[in-house]
Amino acid sequence: MSSASTPRPGEALRCYTCEQPTDVVFCKNITYCNPKDTACTTKLVMVEAEYPFQQRPVVTRSCSSSCIATDPDSIGDAHLVFCCFRDLCNTELGA
Repeated sequence: MSSASTPRPGEALRCYTCEQPTDVVFCKNITYCNPKDTACTTKLVMVEAEYPFQQRPVVTRSCSSSCIATDPDSIGDAHLVFCCFRDLCNTELGA
């Protein structure tokens, strides 16, 4: 089974996970999801960095039985949520 395919019946979806807000490049734990989970999610949280005062992406990632993505054009969302529905698909923001 390739990493880009949808799991067959009886196979668990795999997602990258990190429960605590983690720098996007370090959130790479691979988790076998529960059978009821059909999506991988990435929640983006922006954290203020030190000088030069640029924000760096910090995320949480998880398996989910349902996922509702936020509209990336919406103003004022505290956390943007991205959904995807195949093995190990939540590696990039917006994937």
